[in-house]
Amino acid sequence: ESSPPFWTLRQSRSGGVLHSGGTLVARVAVFIDYQNVYMSARGAFFRGSSSHVDGQIHPLALGRLLADGPTPTRTCEAVRVYRGMPSNERDSKGYSAAQRQTAIWNGLHRVTACTRALNYREPLHPKEKGIDVLLAVDFVLGAIRNEFDVGIVCSADTDLVPALEAVVAMKGPQVCEVATWKPSDGSPVHLLGVKGHVIRKHALSRQAFDLVADTTDYTERRRRR
Repeated sequence: ESSPPFWTLRQSRSGGVLHSGGTLVARVAVFIDYQNVYMSARGAFFRGSSSHVDGQIHPLALGRLLADGPTPTRTCEAVRVYRGMPSNERDSKGYSAAQRQTAIWNGLHRVTACTRALNYREPLHPKEKGIDVLLAVDFVLGAIRNEFDVGIVCSADTDLVPALEAVVAMKGPQVCEVATWKPSDGSPVHLLGVKGHVIRKHALSRQAFDLVADTTDYTERRRRR
């Protein structure tokens, strides 16, 4: 199933949006590589946990956490969440859970779930296919079309570095930011970067995670009242 294009954000040739009083506010778009963010959170904060809920996040809460600053000069314009979708035939429970989760995401203001079917070439270990490419294409096209002033990539996947490099080359390092989790045990933080340029990097702590954590068990079907 194809996801809607990113090209629906309101455009501004000069960049930013004007709020009342004439203040220019930067439009921030957040791109979340969900499986990478989820697994990174488990590795940073929940090693040894047997609960699949540990590591889940609310995309809009994470987007707002990253977009908001100490002064009202940025606004969270859009949050795009990229994830693989299980097969209903091969994993009906996982498929139903993912459907419930993405339905909630799509019901949130400014949030869009972008999905691609999982690859079952190895049936016991299905893998995402094309998710990183989809995120990278949306990120680069959004920059080309001037659909955001700041794009934040939430992932530690180095396959996304070329997209960051392309946007920095076109728009400058101030347009790109990256984010991932900072392990509680002091282990190194694996933040993406662009060689020869300084971009803003968000190393998010356990305290930050707790602010955006989603403790919903999507494998449980909610009863209708």
